[in-house]
Amino acid sequence: MLISQSILFPEERPSLDLSSEDFASLDCFSIVKSTKDLEDLQNPRLKKWMDHKNFIIFGTGGSSLGGQCIQAVSGSENVKFINNLDPSTLQKVLNEINPEDTGFLSISKSGETLETICQTMLALDILRDKEDKFVVITEDRQSSLREIANKFDFLCLDHPKTIGGRFSVFSIVGMLPALLCGIDPREIRSGGRKILESYFHEAQKGASFVLKSFRENIFQHVSFIYSDKLAPFGMWLAQLYAESTGKSGIGITPLTAIGSVDQHSQLQLYLDGARDKCFTFFFENQETELRISSNVPPSFAYIRQKTMADIFRAQCNATIASILEKKYNARKIEVPQITPKILGALFMHFMLEVVCVCKAIGVDFSNQPAVERGKILTKDFLSESLC
Repeated sequence: MLISQSILFPEERPSLDLSSEDFASLDCFSIVKSTKDLEDLQNPRLKKWMDHKNFIIFGTGGSSLGGQCIQAVSGSENVKFINNLDPSTLQKVLNEINPEDTGFLSISKSGETLETICQTMLALDILRDKEDKFVVITEDRQSSLREIANKFDFLCLDHPKTIGGRFSVFSIVGMLPALLCGIDPREIRSGGRKILESYFHEAQKGASFVLKSFRENIFQHVSFIYSDKLAPFGMWLAQLYAESTGKSGIGITPLTAIGSVDQHSQLQLYLDGARDKCFTFFFENQETELRISSNVPPSFAYIRQKTMADIFRAQCNATIASILEKKYNARKIEVPQITPKILGALFMHFMLEVVCVCKAIGVDFSNQPAVERGKILTKDFLSESLC
């Protein structure tokens, strides 16, 4: 098993009445069985673009978060994600990059994402020679981003129309950044395929855990993550749960905590505040040679000759024990040292879990209708300021 899921409290309950066949027709899942789109990434023009030394990836939400998870696991330092419009950050990035050795990738499913359009336009302003500097991923239809690509003859790759942004990590939206980070995309897909084909029951079990709390009017779900490499995964998971379940006056509010740091900031609330949360603990079982010497203060004798992995695990287990003492609903997801295959398994497990939850509570997992209102108002405010 690639990942180990333990329901810590209450005892494990029966799984939902669903099977992997219920998801077979959904492209966001079945794509892990495909290789054709990966073969398309061997395009000579794309391979030439990939000869750049550094890369800047523009996008936000589902167009960025999966790639950020992949980069964190890879440890690559030559790929930077810009997913916001904070002027200070954008100015700093644009000042620091060398346009001559940097390739740019703009990702937007609709081709109308304000952040991506702004980021792209700013980058174009600093490029004297724009030829073969940009690659664009967007749907094969008329849009502002495709119009920009056509104007400057940028290579334009098609975002799958049948796969929503937050479910797109197994598509080229995640697989091209994986290549840029030195990761074989097939490894990520193989992890996802293993869960889809052999461990769907684990996703059902996870959904049952979340639904148990939901039916007890516990709508806040804390992901307590004991792995720095998985910190971006917490952000990806938060979007997945929030945009998928938050409809029609109901939903599950995702919260993210990083161990051990947030033992010193959030844990007080969790242990002594309102009893309105359930918990998923993520723990990466790391191997390390880092060890505390014997020369420690007497009050810290208990850490003498302990490895950092020993201490980290003890902190995680202690936090779990303190949560269980309070009789909170909790589970633990334990993984070996993170690899692309393990990350792919995590992506697939939680995509399946979220869709199971949505089906059970009766909401459409694939849309996000309320978000459009903010986009319309932003456009109105900016248009009024130009009058």
